Amino acid sequence: QDSGLSSRELRIVRHCRVSFAVQCCRLLYPMGNTPGTMQASQDASDGDCVVIGYTWDGKKLAGSSPVSWTRASRAASTGKSQRSSGSTTSDSLSSGSSFAAAAVVSGPSTKAICTALKQVRKTCPQTFTIVHSPQVSRSARGRLDCFRAGARMLAHDDAAVEQGLRTIMRQFDAAASVPNPSGRVYSCPECGLAGLSEDALHLHFPLYHSMENTHAHDCPICDRRASEFRAFAVHLHNEHGPIEEREPAFPAFAAFSWVICRRPSDGKLLLCHEPAAIAGGKPAYWFPAGRVDEGETFLMAGERETQEEAGIQANVKGVLLFKLEGGLVPRVVLYAEPVEDQTKEQEEGAGGGQRSAAVGTTACIPKSLPDFESCGAVWLDVSELDNLTERDYRGGGTAELYRAVASGELAPLPLDSLSYEALEEMVQRLTKDQDCLMDHWLAEIKRVWALLKEDYPSERLEME
Repeated sequence: QDSGLSSRELRIVRHCRVSFAVQCCRLLYPMGNTPGTMQASQDASDGDCVVIGYTWDGKKLAGSSPVSWTRASRAASTGKSQRSSGSTTSDSLSSGSSFAAAAVVSGPSTKAICTALKQVRKTCPQTFTIVHSPQVSRSARGRLDCFRAGARMLAHDDAAVEQGLRTIMRQFDAAASVPNPSGRVYSCPECGLAGLSEDALHLHFPLYHSMENTHAHDCPICDRRASEFRAFAVHLHNEHGPIEEREPAFPAFAAFSWVICRRPSDGKLLLCHEPAAIAGGKPAYWFPAGRVDEGETFLMAGERETQEEAGIQANVKGVLLFKLEGGLVPRVVLYAEPVEDQTKEQEEGAGGGQRSAAVGTTACIPKSLPDFESCGAVWLDVSELDNLTERDYRGGGTAELYRAVASGELAPLPLDSLSYEALEEMVQRLTKDQDCLMDHWLAEIKRVWALLKEDYPSERLEME
């Protein structure tokens, strides 16, 4: 009653679990602004959904639905332009971009949230949509449904919501502050958001579109044709923007590390949403995985990929499988656990992310903010996999592998054998090899594969 909520909003909160109610109330104080009144979307099918819109200044938009936002004064959208008067970026922002910078959609029902998401995307296609619902963000099927309905981010806690809002507004902070000798600004070739510097476009594209099946685009920065590169998202990430954020060049020798990460406190498994561009046009589930960089071991690559794709700091505890593709490309499936564990009560209790942050266990809260590496990650109970189909994964056999680990059928094997040490030494050395001597690589792999056969069960070594 002291929160300032209307009678309708209090009625919504009474129908929600306590943790969700607390998080709804926290949204009344976004980013340090003056408290406002939450507005429920009038078009949500069951009336349990709350939609809050924000301007590029981080201020709340007046109105209870996206339709009402479009009728509001455009003064909020020109505030940034007035502060950066005379800049090309400001002119582009005011003329070519939506004034509804972001919309936070909250509710306990996937159906209601998806209805609101579709309305926001239809009315304001450039708006960054954030789903803030503990129930939905921890549901395997609910997450996919929300992405399909137009969500661009699924937030695990209040801190993630604020991170999302601050990040999208940083696009134009960067555009205004980073020196741009050419004076050029760009529009996103996918959604048309205008007034972006090179660095801002580098930030924008994966943030807004990694969960979407995007079109082929010519590069607006270097004018290269779409036919000249594999995908615009990859070209933009590796050829433009901050050099320190680009992917390192791939070693000539290819090796891959996959990670099955399990949380000991409750047995939940870590799954990532792969970017749609490499997962069949949608953010399908997969485990943290990636190519071994130059000079890395499989273990080092696995822990790095778990941090990059899932936002979880993990320790590799054992090895599950050895795979060899075409006799030349090794893939190692590792077992890992998070560095700092947290109990179910800490993660799901009243206050959610607020309590977790207070006790210093944020290392166990997965990534929410989408980027080039993934669209986010989630801890799931193995029973949640029953709600998914084979098409919901990036590759075949994913669910079976997770179930085998969860049941103990596929137990981790030790890493301290001489053959495993030989494998790690080999991959470190060959990823530094620039001579591309295939015969030498084959001889090395055959030698180490024979050693692995002596130390590990034959069913754990797979030739593909």
